Amino acid sequence: MDGRDWPADDLGRASRLRRIANAAVLALIRAVWGLRVAGLEHVPARGPVILAANHVSNLDGPVLSVGASSVRCVRALAKVELFRVPVLGWFLRRMGTIPIDRRAGDVRALRAALEVLEAGGCLGVMPEGTRSKTGVPGRAKAGLGFLASVSQAAVVPARIVNTERCWRLRPLEVRFGPAMRFQGPAGDRQACRKFAQDVLDRVFTL
Repeated sequence: MDGRDWPADDLGRASRLRRIANAAVLALIRAVWGLRVAGLEHVPARGPVILAANHVSNLDGPVLSVGASSVRCVRALAKVELFRVPVLGWFLRRMGTIPIDRRAGDVRALRAALEVLEAGGCLGVMPEGTRSKTGVPGRAKAGLGFLASVSQAAVVPARIVNTERCWRLRPLEVRFGPAMRFQGPAGDRQACRKFAQDVLDRVFTL
């Protein structure tokens, strides 16, 4: 998994910037921490898929992306505040990251995420919707269930390990589990939230 043969996703060939950024992040993670990836066989090589991971550190998104990079090009959702930071906002947009306003239901972000999935792409999602500063799992939001219902995408749980203790320089890990599917109605918010919670609970068993 050296990034040189990063495959095209179903949205077209990965951009040169994405390839360079992916290779650079992977090299940095390997040099500073090391990276272990398990269960990559559970990530479908084609078709719409959501990678649903825990969230305890700002490193989680990059680690999830490079962890799956030998199989899929991962698009991600990120809080809109990051896009207001000079240079970083430009970079995130060029990487295909989708801004989401977490203070209210962001219809535009959900539509953009669905477009990725409907085109057969891979989307990275944190079911809790925000970073846990204590490491204690939060409650899952209904958005994951909504996206899974409308797109009928496979949802692959992913456990990210040791990013909250990155200063200890322990090897970072990504553990992927068997895919889950949601057959409930997108309009049933309670059912969507329950599915999202089931996925999050599965994440913490990996």
